[in-house]
Amino acid sequence: MADPYGMLKTIVDDMLGEGILEAEELEIAEGGAAAMAFARLQFEDLTDLDRERIKNALLIYCELDTLAMVMIVEAWKELSALNP
Repeated sequence: MADPYGMLKTIVDDMLGEGILEAEELEIAEGGAAAMAFARLQFEDLTDLDRERIKNALLIYCELDTLAMVMIVEAWKELSALNP
């Protein structure tokens, strides 16, 4: 099964130019990992660097997740227009 976040990275790179999202930053690729990362920010004693890396990874995850939801809604709109 293809990684949907990897596919979205390709779409974002095509739209905005390659290298916008670095592969190293895409370490959070599903909701459970995002929830755990957010909990780490809340409850663990982290270095400033670790805190910044987690924050950036969460922001990228949320951006891609939102883009995926928008793409799903747009596809539903197209399907409903074809099949009234």
